[in-house]
Amino acid sequence: MVEPQAAPAVPAHLTSRMTLAVRFCETDLMGIVHHANYLTYFEAGRVDWLHRRGISYDKWVEKGIHLPVVEAKLRYKKAARFDEILVVETTCVDITRVTVRFGYRILRGGDVLCEGETLLACVGQDLAPKRIPPDIDAVFRSPETT
Repeated sequence: MVEPQAAPAVPAHLTSRMTLAVRFCETDLMGIVHHANYLTYFEAGRVDWLHRRGISYDKWVEKGIHLPVVEAKLRYKKAARFDEILVVETTCVDITRVTVRFGYRILRGGDVLCEGETLLACVGQDLAPKRIPPDIDAVFRSPETT
């Protein structure tokens, strides 16, 4: 029997971290972060990941490049509450000719509160899939610059 090989490790330079404070409006009647807000945290982490590499997403939009989320997965482990400081860890885990996959961990201290991933597809103004341009592909493989 052939044993499955482990997925190759993602280089450390493809992970970025940002902090955020839980706002009151993000909590539910139980005082914990509403589950839908974790997707917002993922998006904030993804935008920050690009900023740390010197990219503003709106510059890509000006070139006719859009990266809509086409798939999202989340796994909730522990609750976060109002005014807690969280760390959003964002990693570019896979790039194909047309898609890019990001992985996320939401942390409080040493605790993992939520894990997940999003798959983004490269599309043009007409929303038809298109190949990720080489300069954008290079960004997804690059370390932080700022």
